[in-house]
This record gives sequence, structure tokens and C-alpha cells, in this order.
Amino acid sequence: MNMTMRKKVFFMCLSLGCAGLLASCSAENDAEGTELASNQKGKVTFDLASSVEFTTGTRAVDESSYQNFDNYTVNILDNKGASKFSGTFATLQSRLPLELDLGSYSVSASYGTEYDASRDGFKVEGSNTFTISAANTVTTTVNCTPTAGKVLVAFDASMSKYYDTYSVTFSGTEALGTKVATWGKDDTQPYYLALNEDGERVTYTIYLTAKSDYATMQNGNKVTEATATGSFVLQRNAAKQLTIRPNYTPTTDGGLAVTVTIDDSTNDKPIDIEVPVSWINN
Repeated sequence: MNMTMRKKVFFMCLSLGCAGLLASCSAENDAEGTELASNQKGKVTFDLASSVEFTTGTRAVDESSYQNFDNYTVNILDNKGASKFSGTFATLQSRLPLELDLGSYSVSASYGTEYDASRDGFKVEGSNTFTISAANTVTTTVNCTPTAGKVLVAFDASMSKYYDTYSVTFSGTEALGTKVATWGKDDTQPYYLALNEDGERVTYTIYLTAKSDYATMQNGNKVTEATATGSFVLQRNAAKQLTIRPNYTPTTDGGLAVTVTIDDSTNDKPIDIEVPVSWINN
């Protein structure tokens, strides 16, 4: 083999060696890149908890239905507000653990509908935040609680002896505005009132129409219509029951009043309030 041929073979071998070295480096870089890319994600699983603990009285709705988490709506947002999931918890469960990019996220869950006042249902909601780190799985719990409080009225059986009609209205919450929730003399189902996060003061007004024998006298005329008003603070996920009974002391001018007992079933002793009656002279 002449000198020129030996040079060509040498350079060809050198070229092939470099190509192999480059291919090896490229493979190593690709593997490193793949490993690096896989480390830029993490996973998350979720638990839901619902605390529905209204403490007194009967139920207007099946409060146990709020323990069925499958129908809860869940929303997951990244730190820029972009949606990463929106759907039912049942759908989310089928995708868990959920793989997400590294970063911080917020999750919210809710069930039911919020009404200013309702006997048909209420809303529960909750939220939390979590952070995804490389190649880790985190577990986040969202605790959902009602956005409403519950109110009830129990009229003592003796009310019908002194009054022809009687009812109560609830008002004063931000959600109700100028509206009222009315509890009639024969009602038994409680109201769920939407409340601010820190609770609100609820005003109750009792409307009374006394029987003629128990009317008061004003300017020589019998007056039968009257109102009595009071208030209490109601918190979310809590209940207040008003028990209303007549308070009659015979007088020449009529001595009919009412006593209101406010009970949340957590106090050792319910609160009795003597509510003055304001007679309405038509």
C-alpha cells in the first residue's frame, strides 16, 4: 500500500472514531435530558372532608348527602390562574395521582347551591394550596363546610289559646338584603340562611294576632295585632332554635306578651328572653 493510500485509511478511521464518540456523547446527553425532564414533574393525590354539624332541630334536607364526595365539583389552578382540572371528584379520582409541573397550586371543592334562605339545600365549600416538587407525590386535603347557618322556630302548644295567628320572619343578613324568610304557625322545616364567613346578626320579628278576649285596650278600643322583635348572632354550620310561648298576666288593659327561648343545643342552659310586645293600633 502506498503512502497516499495509508493516509486515506488513517483519516477514515479517525473520522469513524470521532463519529462514534459524538454518537456516544449524544446518547448520554439525551439520557440526561430525559432524566432531567422527568424530574420537572411531580404528582398529587386529594382527600375531601365535609363537616356538616348543625346542632339542633329537624332537617329540611338530607344532610348526609353532603358526605357523598363523588358529586363535589373540584377546580385546580396553577399560580398564574390557569385551570389544570375542573370536574367532579369522581372524575378526578380516576386520574389520581395527578401529574403536574413543578410549582404552587390552589384547589377548591364545593357541593350544593347557596341560597339567601332555603328549605331545600345549602352550599358547602373549601379550599387549600399545595406545592409540586420534583419526583414526589403530595397529598392534599380539602375541608368543606357549609356557607349557611340554620334557624328553627317551635311554637308552644298554648299559643293557640291566646292568639288566632302567629308567625316569625328572619331578616338582616347581607344575602337576604331587604327580603325576609317567613316561618308560619304550622311550619316545621328549618331555614338555611347564607352567612358571611364570620357569621352575622339575624333579626327575628314575631307577628301576633290576639284573640278578642286577650286583646289590649288603647283609647277605649280593643287592639289585637302586635309585633315583638329581637336578634341573635348566627355562625356558619351552627343552628339556633326559637321556642316561643305566651306570657299572660290578666290586667284591665290586657297583659299578653311572649317569652322567647333561644337554644343552640350546646349551652348548658337555653337563654330565655322576655320580649316586649308592641301593639299596633289600626
